[in-house]
Amino acid sequence: MKVLKFGGTSVGSATRIREVARLVSQVEGRRIVVLSAMSGTTDTLVSLCEDISNGSWQKAEDTLVALQAKYWNVVDDLFEEESIRELAKTAIKPAFSELQSQTRNENFTKNDEKVILSKGEIATVQLLLLTLRYYEGCTAEHLRSLSFMKIDHDSLPDTEYIQRHLRPLVDSFPDSNQLFVAEGYICVNAFGEVDNLRRGGSDYTATLIGEAVEAEEIQIWTDIDGLHDNDPRIVNVTRPVRRLHFGEAAELAHFGAKILHPACIEPARRGGIPVKLLNTLDPEARGTTISSETGTTTVKAISAKDGVSVLTLSPHFSLNSTPSLEDTILVTTRLLEEYHLRADLVSSNGSSYLIAIEESDELDDFISNLKKRVRVEVQHGLSILAVVGDMSWENIGFETRILEALEDLPLRLVSYGSSRYSLVIAVATEDKGKALNALSRHLFKHLKLSLELE
Repeated sequence: MKVLKFGGTSVGSATRIREVARLVSQVEGRRIVVLSAMSGTTDTLVSLCEDISNGSWQKAEDTLVALQAKYWNVVDDLFEEESIRELAKTAIKPAFSELQSQTRNENFTKNDEKVILSKGEIATVQLLLLTLRYYEGCTAEHLRSLSFMKIDHDSLPDTEYIQRHLRPLVDSFPDSNQLFVAEGYICVNAFGEVDNLRRGGSDYTATLIGEAVEAEEIQIWTDIDGLHDNDPRIVNVTRPVRRLHFGEAAELAHFGAKILHPACIEPARRGGIPVKLLNTLDPEARGTTISSETGTTTVKAISAKDGVSVLTLSPHFSLNSTPSLEDTILVTTRLLEEYHLRADLVSSNGSSYLIAIEESDELDDFISNLKKRVRVEVQHGLSILAVVGDMSWENIGFETRILEALEDLPLRLVSYGSSRYSLVIAVATEDKGKALNALSRHLFKHLKLSLELE
């Protein structure tokens, strides 16, 4: 069994849907296709929810009319026969009818919002199913994600439930060339209500499904050739990394690599299932393979995450008390949990304790509360750079090369040793571009690390 996930840009038009159907039909063996909503749909549905919440009824209706017109145009372009067009419109009309019923909802709730956000995936799956059946001759079956994909009270995937409900569905179609199509992103929660796996959750859906069915391979199809060794929007010359370890990929995803959802690696790692990052615009390209094996090079890639603050924390000393660093850490940890914040980076230096944390609406309140208990210095407007590869201590010299590359830039924080897969540095966001380019020039030029040719 193979699992193939296609993102919104891969199914963003009638032409792209036809190409995805053709690609999927050529894959041999049993496979499950996981789809995101057609590109732009989720953003439009978010706007729709905001209009309804604000009581902007006419604006909500106009937004919905425009979205439905977009899908109707895709249907007209996608299917040549009028009879199939009518089938397609009939298949997706219930989703738009339910959206219409919400446009003047005076008691709009978060649960209503999640129902609305689910409709993009539901409609897009119907379009691909009909394309596969009528134009590729595939016996494609619909796996309704709301019937097996579930999160628990902590909003974490209920993997036992997923496997228990998904396996019988898959096993009931024993054909050795069976094709299934499922919605990404959407799920039900512990109360049986429609919910979702948050932004980028279709990747998560794919790896959770792969784990549940013990897939031989998970393919994540996007519009670029694999994961590159640096950000191509900032660095002129980048190249795909051909092989990554699960741990390396998880670090890159956590620290800003947009091609991959940060949470999606863990199910594949648990199942020992290789993940391939492939390009729908160039299906023959090799892409990137993520597995328990990796190449021999030390440094693989660099990623960056913006919108970070660094807090330097130290105890309040007085004549009557000498609080310890442990006390500072305990207070900080409890407040992080209270405000539902997560530190990206932690370091200690003598009596000081440093954390890098993503900026958010809650951060200012967190800092104000923290200042009542410990001394706090704050640096805003930072970016975290993660240099990722095999950073085990036996690999001598890579730390020196990394720091040499950045010797002309002020570094706000350096952390090494918390993970064997990365060395992490905080710099001012205004220096991020210089830093990424300097690292590429220095590391990949001297160490020849960005492309494996074997």
